[in-house]
Amino acid sequence: MTFNEYAEQRGMKLMREDIRFIQRLIFGMEKDHRREVLTEYANIWVTTRDATERSVAAQNAARFASNTYLRGIASGEIQDEMQESPEL
Repeated sequence: MTFNEYAEQRGMKLMREDIRFIQRLIFGMEKDHRREVLTEYANIWVTTRDATERSVAAQNAARFASNTYLRGIASGEIQDEMQESPEL
């Protein structure tokens, strides 16, 4: 299963720009690390979306929270243990 399929299954409404952003920031990561990062990205997205009331606002808040996490990972600021997930 690809990350796009996994994201869709979890109700994440990824835009084309989201996919490009994710691909750019995970480029060069080892496969296992990439899976961990993408799992946490999805978890942040879903948790944030579910905590926000309006649909559009929920997706935008989720996008912002997940992208902030991914920027931190890409810059080496965040080190965390995460579970295995599908790859992008």
